Amino acid sequence: MNMAIVYYDGDCGYCNRAVMFLINRRISTRFQFAQLEGTYGDHLVRIRPDLKNIDTIIVVDGENTYIKSDAIIHLLKYIDHYKVLSLVLKLIPKFIRDFGYDLFAKNRHRIQFNEACRLPSPEERKYFLD
Repeated sequence: MNMAIVYYDGDCGYCNRAVMFLINRRISTRFQFAQLEGTYGDHLVRIRPDLKNIDTIIVVDGENTYIKSDAIIHLLKYIDHYKVLSLVLKLIPKFIRDFGYDLFAKNRHRIQFNEACRLPSPEERKYFLD
């Protein structure tokens, strides 16, 4: 089984919390994580210039690339107790899912958290590429 890479906005508190949520659900046995602003993100854009202006979650899994709501659905299907949710979301037309995703993404930096994002433990750190 190949390791897939989840590219995310490292400057987004919500995105950082989502990555830790995924790691805590043991999805990290299948996926590794890299910031879009990091070395791996730069490499992705060099080999896939069509992704240069995409400021969203990107999942590269083998030959397949998933963005926006498709990326979320792809990740959810690997988490116990969320597989059914991934199937339900897949029934919603993509343009509606992506509209909701874009609406949330546009406002995600406004979300205030009561506490700072915690740093990954040494055990969790091994799932990050940069």
